[in-house]
Amino acid sequence: MGKYSSANRRAELPRKRGVHPLMRGIGCILMVVVPILSYGIAILLVNYGALHGWPIPIDWYGFPTLHPLLLRLKGIESLIGFLQRYPSLTNNLVANLVFAAAITIVIGGIMSMIFGYIYSIFGPPRYGPLDAPPQRGIRVKRYKR
Repeated sequence: MGKYSSANRRAELPRKRGVHPLMRGIGCILMVVVPILSYGIAILLVNYGALHGWPIPIDWYGFPTLHPLLLRLKGIESLIGFLQRYPSLTNNLVANLVFAAAITIVIGGIMSMIFGYIYSIFGPPRYGPLDAPPQRGIRVKRYKR
């Protein structure tokens, strides 16, 4: 036996790795709910902005147009046919998508700040049993030649 080792060592408990299943479920739900919520808010904001003179580019309003070279692609025809069947969804589509992307970023930032705050409250302690807290009040003399 060495000088600093003990014969009576406790077996370490296995550490749980990974994310809690509840958090995975919340994340999965948020991945679906946040874009749908932001698209709905974007529709309301674009309509409100059009009525109150917000500086939204005119090209973003109306049905989206595509370059003639893109119309030659096989999958685009079916997509355009689907969009033309639902004119209420495709009216101001570009403006709605731009606003929805911006709102998704804002909602994601707010949610990450909220989750970070909650994690700092309920998460594991900052320092383990073998860590020393940072030293306070250390003063270093100024270097003089």
